[in-house]
Amino acid sequence: MTSENNKPKYEVIKSGTLSKIGDTRYICVSPETGEILDDAQGYGYKTIQKAHAAFAYKFRDKSKDAEKQELEGKIELWCNEHKNIVKNFDTVSFEIAKGSWGPDDVFDVKMMKEMLIDSGFKIEELPFKVKDLYRYYTKGPFTDKKHKRKRK
Repeated sequence: MTSENNKPKYEVIKSGTLSKIGDTRYICVSPETGEILDDAQGYGYKTIQKAHAAFAYKFRDKSKDAEKQELEGKIELWCNEHKNIVKNFDTVSFEIAKGSWGPDDVFDVKMMKEMLIDSGFKIEELPFKVKDLYRYYTKGPFTDKKHKRKRK
């Protein structure tokens, strides 16, 4: 059985065979059949939350991954074409982090939007939302969280 979003119905239960004294392990099973759907490659999950998170990740909507990659490509291309404003972001965020600005100043989406407008950009004409640019600028690529991006 699957739910409306094509994710199988499941429940997380304690595994009697994988658990040991002082080391409880959890697995994902089908509530209808009792079939094991996910057991962390035979080791079980240490917490109920980790079992839910892993199961949700494995059955996520993969079409959204392609959308994120496309958005990331647009932002990366835009940043490469507008290196001056990206340098301004670097300068301002560094100065704020260093403490040269006031104690209440923070480099956030609002400040980034103001800087874009002050530099002559029309926000509604950007091929992405300012919050997506901010996310890309501060955290790196959407699809690769393990590796930090290199500035060009």
